[in-house]
Amino acid sequence: MRRAYSLLLAAAAVPLLLYLWWRGRADPRYRQRWAERFGHPGVVTPRPGVVLVHCGSVGEVLAARPLIEALLANTRWGRPLVTCTTPTGSSQIHSAFGDRVDHVYFPIDLPGATRRFLQAWQPRLVILLERELWPNFLIQAQRVGVPVVVVNARLSERSAQGYRRWQMIMRPALASLRLVCCEDAPTAARFVALGASPQRVSVTGNIKSDLRLDPALHGIVANARAALGARSVLTCGSTHAGEDEALIAAFCEHLAHTPGALLILAPRHPERFDAVATLLQQAGLRFVRASEGRWPEASVQVLLGDTMGQLMHWYGVADACFVGGSLIPRGGHNPLEVLALDKPLITGRHTHNFAQMLVHLREAHAVREVDNADQVMECFAQCARDPRTCAEQVTQGRRVFQTMTGATARTLALLEPFARQTPTRATPLQAQQGRGTVWVDPRCFAQARTELFDPAWWQAQGASEALGAGRGHVHRVHDAHGRYLLRHYYRGGLMARISRDRFLAQPLAQTRAMAEFTLLGQLRDRGLAVPQPCAARHTRSGLFFYRADILVALIPDARDVADLLRRAGPLSASQWKALGRAVRQLHDAQVFHSDLNCHNLMLGTHTGQAWIVDFDKCRFRAGEAWKADNLARLLRSLRKELRLEPALHWNEIDWQDFLAGYDAAPTAGA
Repeated sequence: MRRAYSLLLAAAAVPLLLYLWWRGRADPRYRQRWAERFGHPGVVTPRPGVVLVHCGSVGEVLAARPLIEALLANTRWGRPLVTCTTPTGSSQIHSAFGDRVDHVYFPIDLPGATRRFLQAWQPRLVILLERELWPNFLIQAQRVGVPVVVVNARLSERSAQGYRRWQMIMRPALASLRLVCCEDAPTAARFVALGASPQRVSVTGNIKSDLRLDPALHGIVANARAALGARSVLTCGSTHAGEDEALIAAFCEHLAHTPGALLILAPRHPERFDAVATLLQQAGLRFVRASEGRWPEASVQVLLGDTMGQLMHWYGVADACFVGGSLIPRGGHNPLEVLALDKPLITGRHTHNFAQMLVHLREAHAVREVDNADQVMECFAQCARDPRTCAEQVTQGRRVFQTMTGATARTLALLEPFARQTPTRATPLQAQQGRGTVWVDPRCFAQARTELFDPAWWQAQGASEALGAGRGHVHRVHDAHGRYLLRHYYRGGLMARISRDRFLAQPLAQTRAMAEFTLLGQLRDRGLAVPQPCAARHTRSGLFFYRADILVALIPDARDVADLLRRAGPLSASQWKALGRAVRQLHDAQVFHSDLNCHNLMLGTHTGQAWIVDFDKCRFRAGEAWKADNLARLLRSLRKELRLEPALHWNEIDWQDFLAGYDAAPTAGA
């Protein structure tokens, strides 16, 4: 199904580009920066290890502002990369954050585009706003171990029904999410029903409720009100086609009774500014455009809000505010700005995008809901006739708004595990020598060379010791800087009879040694107790095969659990709990260990530190169900060792101590 989805998107790419070109007639920015839409970084130099915050368009940028400001205020998060998909969203990002953030367009959800984007930026965390859920991006991020979280998540029942129709694609994509911070409990329940892991879904509220008003806004509003005098002002914000026509007609009727009133009409989409101006001309209304840079004089009846980023100004000068997208089946837009400015709120009935918020507002009598544009004008008139009732509505709205604050702090508390993950990986040195490709960590070796994988070379220097290790041999080697384990990759099972150490050719990054080298580096970035990868080699063998080797740092003062149980006696309860915590941290990072057994768990004999080793064929994996099977595999390995050696210092009670450590470990989004 995902392949079919990708093919459909690929087929739609040309029509999409034609659509962007067509949109470019009204806004030339739609014809720019197309390379970014296909995953190329454009003019911005990628900085691996960034925190990426993706906002679809203007609304999501405004909603994300408290969170992004909080990230900017804490140096541990670094300089964020903020993405969007529309030119208006791009303008809002530049307006709100200037050069404090990096900014590019989010890629189209094609496999190649998302893969290029993730390879270029290598983000350590992706934060998606509200419901920017793109299946290919989520799956690609899961494959390369980039944690993805959704904040301010909102999902109406109508939207959830749409996702259910594509559940074969969406369920595995949503299962890959590390954390979902929802606006309300119904949204949380819908995400779980669609496939998100219940343990990773929390209700944190709407971060837009933590918006901080611009200190200059009060002065701007005061000056504007002085210029407007005693005129009654209605602001209709974020309106859509179908609403503008009705509101203009209703306002014409309203002027017959209140000729001095002023309507501020702010369409949601910039490409409709000229169309709404034409509607005002056809209605015979005297209007000015906000882009002219002046407030209207007494003879002007309508101010057309044809600029971006000034909606708060227009709400601020109003005596009442109508929030658009609600007279038509659009779902409504966020009314929090109106509440924050202590203005009477008017909406239509189509508010399913913010259903839970509207429940609280209705219960508090903090909103006036209408069925049509005539009723909008009637509510506007009532505010003038009955200021006392209007003031009570504003007071109730303020109380509801105050109960919603704190969402940003709650969200950041859940994101805290990611803040502790500071990428430490250096770009590996790479050398091509004959048929081999070598990667080394420059902190371990100054040069990438094939001799590092030759036991005879190490032996000639008196620095090699062969150790028995299952299907082959591991060599313990050392130099003046450190001690290492050198491992050649061998096949197991029936395939070993056909080819003992040759593997079918794959892209370099996906070959056994290179994949393990990369995975170990990612896990160490997350603070997990795994060996440090020092070098890896891929050697072509014929046209269709390769051989592989890896060199990892030796874990000091550590022995594997099976050896300890045979030779050193039973482990203490605290040691078993430490092992349980280590495995839980691995699982919380969504890492599937393909060979989780007691030989691949290690303990420091003096420190008690638990380690996990041998990550060949291991990978990041979405979901939760596999984790119980992974634990069962470990338990079977202990029982097998006991059958092979009845004197082994282990019994089933020890497993309960292990599980106590596993269950006590906090669930980290990381």
